[in-house]
Amino acid sequence: MTVSVQRVGDGRFVARTDSGATVDVGGDGFSPVELLEAALAACAALTAEQLITRRAGADSSFTVVAAGEETAHEVRRLDVTFDLPADQPLATLIPRAIARECKVSRTVEHGAPVAVRLDPDLRQT
Repeated sequence: MTVSVQRVGDGRFVARTDSGATVDVGGDGFSPVELLEAALAACAALTAEQLITRRAGADSSFTVVAAGEETAHEVRRLDVTFDLPADQPLATLIPRAIARECKVSRTVEHGAPVAVRLDPDLRQT
């Protein structure tokens, strides 16, 4: 799966998945750091969902918040918080499951290399 980002105006872009889902970036949309935080929170939520619903019930609702500590050039720290009581065993199981299964947090923690290149064949007509 790939995501493309196309410029649609001054400081405004649209990110698109292969399946056609879109999200606005810049302007009134998400900032790139907010997208990173959203990806981290969503990955954590999807990873923990089964653990939480098994304990709290299939119709349970929860929110996950990701917040980054930014400097001028990078995000130094990312915190993920679930709006759940810190009861055992969830307080142990959720972080363990996320550390094992969440591709986003694992990628951030392990620092995947990023290759940047130019390819005129990607240009859309």
